[in-house]
Amino acid sequence: MRVRFTADFDWKQPGFTVAFKKGMVENVRRICGDEAIAAGKAELAGKREATADGEKT
Repeated sequence: MRVRFTADFDWKQPGFTVAFKKGMVENVRRICGDEAIAAGKAELAGKREATADGEKT
């Protein structure tokens, strides 16, 4: 699941925490994305688009 974080979000699991910063666009596990969206700190992001030279952005 690809999401854009609209606010800082800490995804906490037993034994570790992953910190995401506002503005990051990341591929995350669905459970992480669902929790961030439910908390109002992320939104679904579109697929990566290729630039003119073929590199993904």
